[in-house]
Amino acid sequence: MSGSKRARPQIMRPWEWSVPPRPVHLEVLSAAPATATGRPPLLFVPGLGHGAWCYAEHWLDAAAARGFEAHAVSLRGHGGSGGHTSLARTTARGYVHDLLQAIAALPAPPVLIAHSLGALPVRQVLARYPARAGVLVAPFPARGLRASLALGARRKPVAAARAAVGGSLKLTAADLFTDLDPGRAEGYVSRIGRESPWAQLAMAVPGRLEPINVPMLVVGTADDALLARSDLDRAAREVDAPVRIVPGGHDVMLDGHWREGLDVILDWIDATCPPDSPALPGAAALPPLTDVLGPGGRS
Repeated sequence: MSGSKRARPQIMRPWEWSVPPRPVHLEVLSAAPATATGRPPLLFVPGLGHGAWCYAEHWLDAAAARGFEAHAVSLRGHGGSGGHTSLARTTARGYVHDLLQAIAALPAPPVLIAHSLGALPVRQVLARYPARAGVLVAPFPARGLRASLALGARRKPVAAARAAVGGSLKLTAADLFTDLDPGRAEGYVSRIGRESPWAQLAMAVPGRLEPINVPMLVVGTADDALLARSDLDRAAREVDAPVRIVPGGHDVMLDGHWREGLDVILDWIDATCPPDSPALPGAAALPPLTDVLGPGGRS
């Protein structure tokens, strides 16, 4: 756990009360175990341009088979969630609001599992609300990508320049996968949508680091073509977390070795948050998220 402990996290910062993000309908895809097991719920958060569908392909059902109530949310402007027409104006504040709305609908504080760019708003949520634990998969560090951006500019200078002026970063099968049938890989790539230019800017601009007081794990992949190992290690140091390396490419939840990656995550959660173990003490002292956030929606 990183930083010093605080008695009561602030769910919303003072300036956010005056101009809160506009709620949107959220797409949340779920899978439940056949019987209750006492394990914490899981909330999966997609990365750049992805929606909840990327977890519904394999990880949601497999996690449910392991005894976890598993949910995946599409952040605003992605997948089946609202906000597509305003994506160009969406900032990380909107993504944070979406995650807190999704958490508010869960029966207990979840383990948050974020991929890639999704690690940035999840870090902010973990500094505000005492989730059970956090797992960052191929995460972008809060202090900005360094080696990864330089690598991307050398590999794909035109795409990098387009993203630098606000265009969506175009991802390819070679960027994301190492062990997939080409037809399936291209099918997944075709489902990846646009990304907020403000969210993409956050990849390059160092952000504020706030203390996170829950157990953390960082998972990297052996053949990640997007995230340099030095940036992965920096992301882990930022949250004082161990690093586990699993087979596959950047989109490990869809790649051919998806099961190995998920097993590493679930084994760590079982060891860190054993079934029927109590939630963090700070959770009971906080008001219900619905009281703080106001009305919102999920589909």
